[in-house]
Amino acid sequence: MRFFCLILPLLFSSCGVRIEQAATGVSSLHPKQMSWKGWQTSTFARDTKVKTSFDPDFVRTQSGELVTYGPRLDGTEHFAVISKREENPKTGIFPLRLSFIPTSMFAGPSPLDDSQNNLFATGRKWFFSAFNFRSTFFDLYPARTNDTKGLLVYHTSIMLLSAAEKRIIENFRKKGWNVMVGLPPDSLYRIKLPALASAKGTTQGAAELVAEDMDRHYLEQARTTRVALDYLAQTRPDWLTKKRVLMGTSAGTFGLPAEALMNPGWDALIFVSGGTNLLSLYESGSAGLFKKSLQWARHTRKAPPKGVTRIFSDEEYHEIFRKAATMTNYHSGALAPLLRDQKILMISGNLDQIIPKNQALGLHQALGKPERWTAPLGHHLIALQLILEVDRMDQWIMNTQPQSPR
Repeated sequence: MRFFCLILPLLFSSCGVRIEQAATGVSSLHPKQMSWKGWQTSTFARDTKVKTSFDPDFVRTQSGELVTYGPRLDGTEHFAVISKREENPKTGIFPLRLSFIPTSMFAGPSPLDDSQNNLFATGRKWFFSAFNFRSTFFDLYPARTNDTKGLLVYHTSIMLLSAAEKRIIENFRKKGWNVMVGLPPDSLYRIKLPALASAKGTTQGAAELVAEDMDRHYLEQARTTRVALDYLAQTRPDWLTKKRVLMGTSAGTFGLPAEALMNPGWDALIFVSGGTNLLSLYESGSAGLFKKSLQWARHTRKAPPKGVTRIFSDEEYHEIFRKAATMTNYHSGALAPLLRDQKILMISGNLDQIIPKNQALGLHQALGKPERWTAPLGHHLIALQLILEVDRMDQWIMNTQPQSPR
């Protein structure tokens, strides 16, 4: 790790960051009254079947409930916003439960597993059913300066809080920012893969299930942030008295528009390696996740669960997911035009192979062509480059003169 920290500046300091100023003359669109369907607040009650040791505190806020062990001695805190899962049944469709656990060399072991989620705190652990309850984990990191600038809400990539992202967060803390980190809601990993349950099932019904599931994911990111902000208002009201910045990387950007609209009052929005439609990205094969879904489906065909009459073919699944991508209501490309009156920064790599160019440019267009920074790097390396760009991002947020591009 020490070698990594020493060699990093040498590798990336020479990467020229191109700064493209925001388009001028873009008319602001006044957001219409949004109807947030598909995500209903539900009370999380203690379940006697939940395996529990060292029970955490259950905290009710104006918009929901969360569980926490409380702040650690260093002021950091790990908590989770939890609610009961809701089903979206479709006639003749059986929802296969599919789970991908995001463990990688970049982020380390995941706090999730196939059947249960864990809430950790200083050697203590609390287990609860991943199938019965939705969960979004948050971490709170206080600024390392006495004079703070405000709150940065940061949503991580699908790899959770990677080593590079931890460095980014630490650098923001040194700049005087209180940081709240949101991991992707576990709905991103616990998807429903539709199968046929009877002759009444159709690919249309299957696509509706997939689309509604993805919309719930977008809105879960938005709604759990509302609960987390209410919790800050109860426990750390001083964190909310200055600037507020909303930032996401990769998978963390797709729910950002819904989140910003549901929780207004941001001074700046930052999209890093973002795109317009997560379902389209998934089906097109980026990151290889859809390929794994199809492999899992082929294996499941050998011994389908009770209640399944037929599992769709690979071609049918492609058709279902392509159709579902056009049916979602809250994807980032659809909601982005409603944010054009916001202060927005986009950051991306010109060599990104995970987020297709049409998605990155489509998001930039939908947002009204805000200021954009690009570097000749790929999807994963752009996060490493950001470690060196915290000073410039901080200056951009605070409306001070940015440094000249390296």
